Amino acid sequence: MASLKHIHQIMNERALVRLADGRTGKILRVDTLFPDHEVKITVWTSDHVRPLLAKVERLELKDVLGVA
Repeated sequence: MASLKHIHQIMNERALVRLADGRTGKILRVDTLFPDHEVKITVWTSDHVRPLLAKVERLELKDVLGVA
């Protein structure tokens, strides 16, 4: 699991990330909602089983494992 600081660094570098379900994608946006400190990460993914481009929203911090 990546930290919030690491998530922002990966997003700024535009690097691919590996998700907990095995897919890879690019982080487009990170929102932190207060006062609950809920983190919402928007990731664009591409895999060969589904359509070429699929938008994944509402990922939690634990769903992003790190750089792919």
